[in-house]
Amino acid sequence: MKLPIHSLARIGTLAMLVASGHASASDYGCKVLLCLANPVSNGGPKGVAECVDPINRLYNDLAHGRPFPRCEEAEATGNRAVPVNDPFDPCPSPLQPAEPDQYVVQGQSSASSVFGYSQTAAPQLGATAGQRACVGRFVGRYQMGGNDDGTTVNVYDRVVWQKAQSPRAIDLYLDNVWQQRVHW
Repeated sequence: MKLPIHSLARIGTLAMLVASGHASASDYGCKVLLCLANPVSNGGPKGVAECVDPINRLYNDLAHGRPFPRCEEAEATGNRAVPVNDPFDPCPSPLQPAEPDQYVVQGQSSASSVFGYSQTAAPQLGATAGQRACVGRFVGRYQMGGNDDGTTVNVYDRVVWQKAQSPRAIDLYLDNVWQQRVHW
């Protein structure tokens, strides 16, 4: 199994175990973990021919309620894959998910408490079905419409909108640090 060198280096001993054929009874789990580590920019889990069959088997197993395969050799060094049920990717650091059911907009406050918006980030109010807002630093709020029956709009210095994907996903951790989420 040949993955790009940066993927192999991140997994270290796991790649050596699988490549040398010494991965013991958890060979399937170790192959799956190695394939999941292939970056999306490099074709993702099925981006290498040797990964297609193990990843297809994994997706089939998970779809039929079978347990996630383990790779004890890798888990001992903090490398693991964890199934999750979330239609969104984690927000890019340092952004955080906005609270549900609020209107958000990207902008900046001014001395007169009027908010300005950049031309490249025109105000987007609320989330449509299948979207989540990842927000930065809170800079203020304003009322849209009448004061008593208007809608409160929260303003953040940065807003990134995410579209929903399949909620079936796998989080990959290398050296106990989250690396990527793979939706299937």
